[in-house]
Amino acid sequence: MKALGKTVVFMCTCIVLLDAQALDSRYHTFPEIREFLDSLNQISDFNSIYRVDTIGYSSQEQLPIFAVKISDNAEIKEDEPRVLFIGQLHAEEILGVEAVLKLITEMLDPPPAEVQHMAIIKQNLETWIIPTLNPEGLNVVHDGLDVSFRKNKNDFSPEGPWPNNYFDYNPAIGEDIDGVDLNRNFDFNWVFGDTFMEPDPSDYAAHYDYYRGTTPWSESEIRAVRDLALENDYVFSIAWHSSRSGSLSEKVYNSWRWDGDKKTPDNTTIKGIGDQIAELILKENSTDTYQSLYGQSRNGKAHDWFYHATGCFQYLIECGTSNLQPDSALIEDTIDRLMPAMLFLMDRSIGYNTDASQITGIVTDGGTGMPLKDAIITIDELHGGVQKPRKSDEFGRYRRIVEPGTYSVRYEKSGYYPLNFLVTANASSPSTQNVTLVPLPLHNVDITIASFQSPVVLDENPFLVIANEGISDTIEMDFNHIHSLTIPEGEWEFTIYWDYLIPWRRTITVAGDLELDVNMPQPSWIQYIYGATVVDSSSFSTIIGPWVFDNSIRTQDGLFYANADSLDSKFTLETDLYVFPQEMNVVALRINHQWEFEWDHDSLSIILMDSTDNTIAEMSLSGHHWSEPIRHRLMIADTNGFNNIKVKLEVNRDETINYRGCNINSMELYAGNDFTLGTVTEGPGIGQKSEGVSVTNIYPNPSTGMISIDLINNSQPVTILVYNLLGQEVYFEKIQPQYRQRQPWRYNLLDNIDGTTSSGVYFVKIISEQRTFIRKCVLLKL
Repeated sequence: MKALGKTVVFMCTCIVLLDAQALDSRYHTFPEIREFLDSLNQISDFNSIYRVDTIGYSSQEQLPIFAVKISDNAEIKEDEPRVLFIGQLHAEEILGVEAVLKLITEMLDPPPAEVQHMAIIKQNLETWIIPTLNPEGLNVVHDGLDVSFRKNKNDFSPEGPWPNNYFDYNPAIGEDIDGVDLNRNFDFNWVFGDTFMEPDPSDYAAHYDYYRGTTPWSESEIRAVRDLALENDYVFSIAWHSSRSGSLSEKVYNSWRWDGDKKTPDNTTIKGIGDQIAELILKENSTDTYQSLYGQSRNGKAHDWFYHATGCFQYLIECGTSNLQPDSALIEDTIDRLMPAMLFLMDRSIGYNTDASQITGIVTDGGTGMPLKDAIITIDELHGGVQKPRKSDEFGRYRRIVEPGTYSVRYEKSGYYPLNFLVTANASSPSTQNVTLVPLPLHNVDITIASFQSPVVLDENPFLVIANEGISDTIEMDFNHIHSLTIPEGEWEFTIYWDYLIPWRRTITVAGDLELDVNMPQPSWIQYIYGATVVDSSSFSTIIGPWVFDNSIRTQDGLFYANADSLDSKFTLETDLYVFPQEMNVVALRINHQWEFEWDHDSLSIILMDSTDNTIAEMSLSGHHWSEPIRHRLMIADTNGFNNIKVKLEVNRDETINYRGCNINSMELYAGNDFTLGTVTEGPGIGQKSEGVSVTNIYPNPSTGMISIDLINNSQPVTILVYNLLGQEVYFEKIQPQYRQRQPWRYNLLDNIDGTTSSGVYFVKIISEQRTFIRKCVLLKL
């Protein structure tokens, strides 16, 4: 860790050099860790409660990264909360390794006073433990090459971040050319980490020690823990560290407080639990306890990514003092003082003998009764753009650790009716809110894009954007002009884009299977605003702010845009008014760009305006999309037509937290006429399919017995099967064709031959030569 003055650095360096061969034998080397974990596998009493997985391999030497799972059924994944303890990311910080190895021992073979406690934890929790995420660095320390080594051993050369097949290190603090700081390689705020061979500006002068890597996720060690976290939905985690300078020692860091008062949406809960953890750990040289603090840096750290991406509350705990590698007596003392923190988080996960406040439940599919994965659960009072969606797992389970109180909880998944509940959480026990999401009826839509005459050269596939209230999806279509999809019933806005062709947009009520015949003419007018033949600022009559025009349009010359002050808040680009040679009823702006703004506070607005500066179309972008450019369109269509248009870009900022802004590679306007605009049906274009059977929904539904379905355009034999909720077939019938007629089919669900029909959900499968339909109904047996 960065800190302290040059005199201390000199003293520490001397200690390192003197003690390079004197690391206490109490510490486990990597081979000893491997042997220890394997020895536990040989004990038959542990077979069902202990498992070791290899979750990945180190970047340079391909050493295995081990993860231990302890639970009452360790071989299977169960519907239980999960916690994760990481013993080590930084090579020299080896106390955490010993702490988590001791935790493994105590969970498997607890002392008498803890037998019942550990049994409860194993029965109700899955505990995951990674002794070291940095086996390469651990070997460097134990081999005595450099007991102050921090990074992994990824091979670089003094000339740049490429290999030279030589281990470039310095036995003193810092100056190690090889290696990446594993706690700077997560993609969340990675850009703020140190670049290659960046000097340490602090008095501690640990030069090159904090290198972030060539790209986010460049290190296989970090990809391994990322994948493990995304798979297991951990509730809590601790990543153990130690502070070589001592300035950060004996502190518990949680996510986050940036630039004054920018905190996580779950701040109250995260900080409160961090305070409790700190109060449980006694300091080494006093009766005081550890200090609970916010993490304030933004530079690719694990605990911030865990919260942002998964919702896990991970705590970075700096254990021990500047005496990073003490003797065996102090090792044991330190471990004993750290153990209560890990036990507390396990207890808090299941609500055992501590505050149990959490909201949990299972989301099920109303059609099948099965658990529903990837339903999005949003707590309105604890929500922000910085969070990735919090979703149900493969068991349909969701969990949110909260403070006691009443919360508005939304449950959503594409293709289902959304639900909203008020849920009250209390400290005495977890609050359970199970939810059943009812699927929307599904319909098939076939889209055919009319052929156009050559020469038309298109450099991308068409793509479709479908949207209604709360749902938006982008689908890449086939280049052969034909695409089929299944979407839920309801009113949808369909928008099709295909390179520079005039976009097609309609709002359509989908109540049955449809065919859409789409015409996308070439534009009558194109204006390059930037890119192609325009590579300067000449398209813009208004330029406010530090915009740069140099192979792309950037919001600023430096890496990050400036925060706003009391006098300025917006960067603006605005074009002159473009006048069309004739009236056009569709206008589209195409922009190829990437952006990175502070979530919820900073944004890029892209605006189309008329001659009186009225906004006629607008999109606003916040958050991060920087990894690769994306092509966006902003379009407006109106049967009244347009005679002119202008474009405006605005960057809105607040006074804290900045990022890389936007980088625009190209931007062009194009306009034309869609002569079918405003029509609801276009001959056979929009309407029921003209060929093949289609079927109505079941009516009445719910039913007390008799159900009906109408078969339309039934030109081939149709097979009808009825199933109960268990998947058992209760009826079978073949229907003869009646071409272009509406043929009713009726069946009494009470006519089950064995008389065992019961209330519940039933499914009707209609099989034709071309397609299969599934319809669902509910029987209410009187």
